[in-house]
Amino acid sequence: MKKKILWPAAAALFLVLGIAAFCTKAFCESRSEGIESADITTGDMNQSLAYDRMRGVMYVGTHGGVLSAWQDDKELWKTKTEGAYRKLVLGAGGDRLYAANESNHVYVFRTSDGELLLDIDVQRKAVGVAVNADESKIAVITNTGSSKSNLMIFSADGTELANTPYTLSLRGAEYCEDGDTLMLANKRGDVEHVTESGEVLASYGANYEIIQMKACAGGYWAVAKDGSWFGLDENLECIRKGKIDNTVKAKISSIGVDTGGEYVAVGTEEGYLFVMDPGGRQIYMADMKMKITDSASDEGRIFLAGYGDAVFCTHAKNLQNIELYQKLDSILRTALRVIAAAFLICVIGSVPKLKAASLRLLKQMWKQRMAYVMLIPTFVLLYLFSYRGIFTALTRAFTDWSVKKGSVAEFNFIGLDNFRTMLTEGYFLIGLKNLLLLLAANIVKTLTVPMAIAWMLFNIAGARRKYVHRFLFVLPMVVPGVVTALVWQKIYDPSIGLLNQILGAVGLTSMQRVWLGDSSTAMGAVIFMGFPFVGAMALLVYYGGLLNIGNDVIESALIDGGTKWDIFWKVQLPMIRPQISIMMTLTVLGAMQEFNSIFILTSGGPGTATYVPALELYLNAAQYGRYGYASALGVVLLVFTMAVTLVSNKLTKERE
Repeated sequence: MKKKILWPAAAALFLVLGIAAFCTKAFCESRSEGIESADITTGDMNQSLAYDRMRGVMYVGTHGGVLSAWQDDKELWKTKTEGAYRKLVLGAGGDRLYAANESNHVYVFRTSDGELLLDIDVQRKAVGVAVNADESKIAVITNTGSSKSNLMIFSADGTELANTPYTLSLRGAEYCEDGDTLMLANKRGDVEHVTESGEVLASYGANYEIIQMKACAGGYWAVAKDGSWFGLDENLECIRKGKIDNTVKAKISSIGVDTGGEYVAVGTEEGYLFVMDPGGRQIYMADMKMKITDSASDEGRIFLAGYGDAVFCTHAKNLQNIELYQKLDSILRTALRVIAAAFLICVIGSVPKLKAASLRLLKQMWKQRMAYVMLIPTFVLLYLFSYRGIFTALTRAFTDWSVKKGSVAEFNFIGLDNFRTMLTEGYFLIGLKNLLLLLAANIVKTLTVPMAIAWMLFNIAGARRKYVHRFLFVLPMVVPGVVTALVWQKIYDPSIGLLNQILGAVGLTSMQRVWLGDSSTAMGAVIFMGFPFVGAMALLVYYGGLLNIGNDVIESALIDGGTKWDIFWKVQLPMIRPQISIMMTLTVLGAMQEFNSIFILTSGGPGTATYVPALELYLNAAQYGRYGYASALGVVLLVFTMAVTLVSNKLTKERE
């Protein structure tokens, strides 16, 4: 009695442990993500940020000339101008926002409602702005080319006070505490303490081209082209410095620091973000899939903007323990697998019939243990390169997984929305219609020419001649399908293509077409590709089927007065039905999965004339970044593929 209770009790225990491990893993997973959305979406490519820590208001300038203010996820106000906002600076009083715009203007806005208070026409592309503590002076960096800059000083009412030209590009300007001198960073790799007239008081050499400099956390922080970063005080003494581990060789684009000056974030043009801890050790790296252009500081947070419509932030609280959470997440993932296996064993042990069946199976497997051991590498490779992708698609087809939501913690369960999108967007249905047309054409091509050639090869007298002809027909198999598609692309070329040249040579210029660019001929051109349709695979399958028919059957038919034509229709064709069934299955599966030739020839166009579901899947996964929707498309194609395979197998068994 005790033994009977032991198995269910153990199963219940492992179930509780599994639930606890799963919940703990979910917690660790959420804490191991160093970046999260700030719930700000502008609808444009973001360029610059400024943050009012007292009011909790974020100001976002975009590449398209939109400037907006946000509190949490609520937009307070928005204004539109021409040109990209390259730099935003919040005045010390918090009631004015200074914005450098590439349309040759520096704007001053009232932060409460976005009203324009001052418009300074600097007559050059404004790429940087700084304001002193009492907001009596405004410093502006302008560019007149790739290697020429000006430092311009204006009064609070927009009157020009100074204009100093530089023969090299300036990468940042910040007012010092005295309100009369500035820190300048340049392309040469120097951070200079200068007067408003450009006189150099002191200098710090970084040895590499400086990409960006900004004032935050009580210092002046800069990042160089080689990935080295440093913070300087008013006397140009180095507070901290370090260098990112740039193994991906990304191009540096920005730097950010939290208000405590503890965590440093370095952004790149390719979208990689590197975060360093207070000891200068790189603790985090992520791919944000967009160029990171600017940052804003907060207590324990660094806000990030780039060529995307969302603003993101890193949490120092998470970053402090991110390695610990990542290790715990990995340990718990392994523990969950062990607990799941133990739970399954206990459940089997609790049911006598299952226990007896499992023991019988284990005994049989033990007898054939060497065979199973030798199959393990194959199953491991199959899982890694085949089944793992299928399982991922099956689970994430019901989520909003995308290029902007790359981790499990970011994307959400959306039910059947992806499958509804297939029906509402229309592209899938259009592709399905084109697929049915291609499928019918491929079936006809598979059943006709290869079978006819196989029958003629079978009836050729002489083994040597059979071998030579068979070799010549099969030889094109060595040519990759991509090469074949490229050849036919040239054949269809409207200017130099073989098809139009032949039509012109025989006087049929009226029939010349832009074959792949005309919606009325594009699908026909795709179907006609590969003429005369001697599919080597189908040819060999049919030929092998004919060879398997015994000579005595053919001789008996000849004795009964049958002609070769009668023998083909009444004897050979019925006997190669298994081969025909195999080729039909392969043709259907190939048509459903094939998009390479269409992508090369037409890319699905013109319009949607040659669009197919497999191309829809590829474009959403590889170009649009809609991974969840692409997974849903893959699931639908998988269901169709399995249905065709099961029906084909059943029909084959019935015939046998």
